[in-house]
Amino acid sequence: MTRPIPKLAGVCGWPIHHSLSPQMHSFWLREMGLAGAYVHFAVRPDEAVRAFQSLKQTSIAGVNVTLPLKELAYEAADIVTDDAKKLGVANCLYKRDGQLIAHNTDLEGFATPLIRALGPRTIANTPVIIYGTGGASRAVIGALLSLNCPEIRLCGRTDNRAEAVVDDFNVPSLYAVPWAMRHDGIGGAGVIINASAAGMKGYPALDVDLTLASPGALVYDLIYTPEVTPLLKAAKSQGLPSIGGLDMLIAQARPSFKLFFGQTPPETLDPTDLLRKTLNS
Repeated sequence: MTRPIPKLAGVCGWPIHHSLSPQMHSFWLREMGLAGAYVHFAVRPDEAVRAFQSLKQTSIAGVNVTLPLKELAYEAADIVTDDAKKLGVANCLYKRDGQLIAHNTDLEGFATPLIRALGPRTIANTPVIIYGTGGASRAVIGALLSLNCPEIRLCGRTDNRAEAVVDDFNVPSLYAVPWAMRHDGIGGAGVIINASAAGMKGYPALDVDLTLASPGALVYDLIYTPEVTPLLKAAKSQGLPSIGGLDMLIAQARPSFKLFFGQTPPETLDPTDLLRKTLNS
């Protein structure tokens, strides 16, 4: 009996040592009995395009890509999927028939926990406010538009950036809320999303007043370091339901794993406790 050839994949960034992805993918490989490995690759931004294109000459099946290399991964690819095109960045590169394909699993990663919490029908009838104007907010907007969200308010510290993102999407359901109105913007929103770096370890908390939130509004923080952010603590104190960043991290990793190793990890293989231990160690 011929043994399957082990597949190699990994995650690229600069820096990259902090990434939890190797633990998560290694957990799935081990539990699913698949031959393979998933490791960190430190890639300098000034060498990234050449490094990504050289993947075609290696036995590496593919890589996830994190900051600050997502735009460079998109640039390096031969083919770009629709989900990557929507965002103009890639968080995943894989090979098919000798070509390098750029993909983005952030839309699916964001949407999966939200659908699990609310269901598509509720999302299609719920106004949402997003704080943050970077790549993460673009993924959130793209996912919400695909779920027919009726009203999306975008708010960031720099009003011009929020307006620019709104102009890029150019859809009537999306509009900018000035930073000076960030507290008032919460009123009537059924979902409150932090897609900024605020609240991440080493950053100040997101400056919004959750006492103005509608009863039962869902708070979704994309940050997972720390696991319980100041925003999630505030949500708990207000009795509001919430979703943390670990849920999105895991949800965006499942489709990447399938692209690299050929199988989707079953929902029963939940790496949350393993990742939580690492975050709290």
